[in-house]
Amino acid sequence: MTPTTFAPVPARVERLLAGVSTATIASVLLRRGLRDQFLAGVRPLRPGQRLAGAAWTLRTIPAREDLDGLLPGTRPAPGLSLFDAIESTPEGAVLVVDGHGQSRTATGGDILAERLRVRGARGLVTDAGLRDVAGLAGTGLPCYSAGATANVSRAYLRVVEQDVPIGCGEVAVYPGDVLVGDDDGVIVVPREYAEDVADGAAEQEGLESFIGEKVRAGASLRGLYPASPELLAEYRENGQVRR
Repeated sequence: MTPTTFAPVPARVERLLAGVSTATIASVLLRRGLRDQFLAGVRPLRPGQRLAGAAWTLRTIPAREDLDGLLPGTRPAPGLSLFDAIESTPEGAVLVVDGHGQSRTATGGDILAERLRVRGARGLVTDAGLRDVAGLAGTGLPCYSAGATANVSRAYLRVVEQDVPIGCGEVAVYPGDVLVGDDDGVIVVPREYAEDVADGAAEQEGLESFIGEKVRAGASLRGLYPASPELLAEYRENGQVRR
């Protein structure tokens, strides 16, 4: 059953964040004192995909042969499974898996991703691997991982808990945090910062587009980057702040 505590990202905030780059978001977060929210070693499955949604988290621990059905003639001990987590992921959520940076094992494949898509999830993010890459791409679900592998998850990892704080890509991810992904990778925006960061990033990208036009017209970077008060006034007079 889907928990009732999950809250999707408000549509306006999600739209703005999905339209700006992770690099811009990183700059905006830095000005607010958050310096390292970008997931290390996590890359998009395919170029051109965009991701924005609230985190639904999944914690794992290293597998153990006697408990995870790895010994001949044994079966996994009862407990939470990856399938359970998929079936619990709410609409509007990004399933985020703490895979301990285990790129040699998968924490998802094409069928699981297709089920997430059908349930209305926004995407799948893991700092472990993913398998069935061709099939994953065909689902259309934005997927980010540490790479491709054919190995199954239970050979290395045991799922133990969901909807709890986790680490992914060396960044703390709390339930409900907002994840944004592009071709560079994935960045985590704390939920309480999301609206402010969305507005700030949209304005910064509008300003940088304005600066780019100036540079293409032959202007020097001095006074443009960082923007001088005169340039900011000109930019705002042109009404180019995006909302």
